[in-house]
Amino acid sequence: MREYYTQRIEMNKLIIALLSSTALFAIEPLVDTAWLDAHKGDKNLRIIEVSTPKSYKEGHIPFATFTSIDKWRQKVDAGFLTLKSPQEIEVEIQRLGIDKEQDVVLYADIKTPKDFLKASYIFWALHYHGIKNVALLDGGKQAWIKENAILDRSQVQIQASEYKVTTLSALLADRAYVEQHLEQIPMLDARPSDKYLGITPTATVQRDGHIKGAMSYSWNYSVQSDYKLKEKNKLETLFAQGYNLDKEKEVLVYCTGGLETSFNYYVLAGLLEYKHVRLYDASMKEWGNREDTPMIQYKYEVFQK
Repeated sequence: MREYYTQRIEMNKLIIALLSSTALFAIEPLVDTAWLDAHKGDKNLRIIEVSTPKSYKEGHIPFATFTSIDKWRQKVDAGFLTLKSPQEIEVEIQRLGIDKEQDVVLYADIKTPKDFLKASYIFWALHYHGIKNVALLDGGKQAWIKENAILDRSQVQIQASEYKVTTLSALLADRAYVEQHLEQIPMLDARPSDKYLGITPTATVQRDGHIKGAMSYSWNYSVQSDYKLKEKNKLETLFAQGYNLDKEKEVLVYCTGGLETSFNYYVLAGLLEYKHVRLYDASMKEWGNREDTPMIQYKYEVFQK
C-alpha cells in the first residue's frame, strides 16, 4: 500500500511539473480564429482590439479590450510621428492589464491597409518594452466576422497591471545608428517598390529614393489579399535565399514613417524568429527630409559584405 501511495505522489509531481513547463512556452506569434475562439476565456490571455472607439463599440471579439494607435505614437517637433515615451507606454500597458506573465493577442479592424499595420506596430512596441508573449490574429477582425463568430458589444473590464517597462535598445534605431551602419548590415525598405526606387514621390518626404544600400521588400508581399499570412516555409526561403539574410545576424527595417516596417519586423522577428531585428521608427520622414543623408534613386540594391 505504501508503494502505491508513493507512486501516486510521484505521478502527481510529474503532472504538476508538466503543467508548469507547459506554462513556460510562449504563445505562437500567429494565431487563427479557431485557436482564439477556443482560448478566448483563458485567464492568462489578453485580447486587444486595435481600432477606433466606434468600431469597438459596434462589436468586438469576446473578452477583448481596446486600444488605438494614438495611445502609442506622438508627433515630434520635426513633424513626424514616433513612439511615445516609456512612461506614457507604461500607462497604456498597465491599463490593458498586460505584464510579462500574460499572453497577448492583437487584432485589427481592417478597413484599410493602414489599419492592419497599426496592430503590427503595437506588436513591435510591446516587444520593445519587454513584453514578448505577443501574437497577431491571422486576418484580423474580418476573419473572425467572416467565419460567423460571435461579436460582443459590452465594455470589458480588465484589472490594471503593475508592469514596469524596460526598453530593449537593440530593437530601435535612430538616424545616427543608421548612418553608422550604412552598407554594414542588411536594410529592408518596406515601402512599395515605386517609392523605394523614387519613381513615385511621397507627399510627406522631400527627397525621392531610398537609404543607400537598402534592399526593397514591400510589407504586403507577406500577406494574401485577405490579410492572412502567406505560408511560413515560403517566407523562410524567400528571406534566406532571395535576400541572403542570416537569422543570427542583425537586420534593420524601415519605411515611410514606422507603420509599414513594423510588419516586416513582425514577419522577421516574430514569425520567422530572426534574433536581431532593429526598427528605424522615424524612417524616411526623417531621413528623406534632410539634405545630408545618403540616398539612392532609380536602382535596386543588393546587400553585399
